[in-house]
Amino acid sequence: MSDRTDDTFYGALRNLYTSLINKFPASTIVIMTPTHRIDENCMYNERGVCNMCNFEGYVNAIIDVAAYYGLPVLDLYRTSGMNPENETIRQKYMTDGFHPSDDGHRLIYERLKGFLSTL
Repeated sequence: MSDRTDDTFYGALRNLYTSLINKFPASTIVIMTPTHRIDENCMYNERGVCNMCNFEGYVNAIIDVAAYYGLPVLDLYRTSGMNPENETIRQKYMTDGFHPSDDGHRLIYERLKGFLSTL
């Protein structure tokens, strides 16, 4: 969490959030986590690169760093209703297991609209 270099996920997040805050100081910056993805707990990603932690660890890092800066987070990982490990959900909302379909985008839109109304 203390890292501020672009060489780690935490450091890159800190640099990203700081840059956004500095560039848009009067704006409300909203952070969204990614949704679940197929095979998210594999130790290697789709390009064969070894993950340093499971996918949920990356989601938690996004939330932790946003909390440090006081940025609101829409946690789609936990609240989108989309997990492609369920065949029915995958076919309706994210047929390739990664990217939302039109129905998936509508679902995210509804979540985002509700979230923004609370700010």
